Amino acid sequence: MSGAAWDLFAARHWERTPAVVPAPGGPRTVDADRAYTTMVEAARPFRAGTRFQALPDVRFHVEDGRIRAPGDLLPGPRDTTAERYAERLDQRMAGRGRLLVVEQGLMLDPPLWARVRSLVTPLWERVGWPVLPVVAELVLGEGIAESHGSPHSPLIWVLRGSLTATPRDSGPALDAGAGDLLHWPADRPHTLTFGPRTMALRLLVPRDPRRATAAVKDIVAGLVHARRGQDRVPYLPYPPDGPTPPDMPELASTAELMREVTATPRLGRLLSALWARRVSAAGLEPAPDARPPVRLSPDDRLRPASAVVRMPLDDGRTWLWAVDGHAFSLRGTLGERVLDRLRQGDTPTVRDLCAVAGPGHDEAVVALLEKLYTLRGVDVDGRESGA
Repeated sequence: MSGAAWDLFAARHWERTPAVVPAPGGPRTVDADRAYTTMVEAARPFRAGTRFQALPDVRFHVEDGRIRAPGDLLPGPRDTTAERYAERLDQRMAGRGRLLVVEQGLMLDPPLWARVRSLVTPLWERVGWPVLPVVAELVLGEGIAESHGSPHSPLIWVLRGSLTATPRDSGPALDAGAGDLLHWPADRPHTLTFGPRTMALRLLVPRDPRRATAAVKDIVAGLVHARRGQDRVPYLPYPPDGPTPPDMPELASTAELMREVTATPRLGRLLSALWARRVSAAGLEPAPDARPPVRLSPDDRLRPASAVVRMPLDDGRTWLWAVDGHAFSLRGTLGERVLDRLRQGDTPTVRDLCAVAGPGHDEAVVALLEKLYTLRGVDVDGRESGA
């Protein structure tokens, strides 16, 4: 999808009307085989049993509902392709509809995660960046229908097969095939039907304002717990002794701590760091883990990889840098000079970048470059990028 096409999509369709448009980058914009490999990797621990409150999360649905412990109904090492997996399920399930959903599986494959981020970034540049994490799902199935309500606005890239979205009230259904992008506004309940051998990438953009409240509440709760330490919650007798209600110092002190932490600058700094990380990830959280540390040599040649999101902190001299969903702070202007040199279009050596900072700063420049490499902000010529 070109820039003009994104302009049209953002102005005419985003959260306004259901739409099917050609997917950005063409029909092979996301490598379906790579996506399937990621699904197999995510499913591996779930084949042995059910995991709770873990990401990636893997779910297996049939027409009657979700199978809580699908076991070998999930893809395994012998299901070397999506087609072989589908053929095995055909024999096992006698034609029943099924749907495999892998939530946040992109975190297992940094290059795939980065590819999806590059797909959705042009939209955020036009409509604004999500305040809350975007739920990324890889889905694979056929012959099954899902009902969807209003908490999310979905963006669905059809990688293989076909999808039909049908409104629950009135209006025409929309058909999407491989190479299409399907969007359905959050306030339009609909049913999504999966055609034969269908694989899709689905991004669910949260629209329920209660989720923003919950997100801030979790941060405040963490600050309160850090201040309170390991105090135990007391027990109180009932009925209380005496004519007055019982004193509940633990709850009262917790309320006081909440008032204190919400009035301190630290909460604002934490929210700023969270926002910078989210922008650098285009909302795709959790982000992949950082790369292992590396030792750079003076002759290593570097090139920019992921963009650096920079945000000033309170004192005006300290900046928050965020790359690929990770953040760190940096004082002064040295980092800005190094970043400007990296962006000039060639592949400067580590020695060249140290020279930009001037004498006496080599150690700080190398430490910054090694940090950027770990977070995938730069790549080194001759080494595998992205991974």
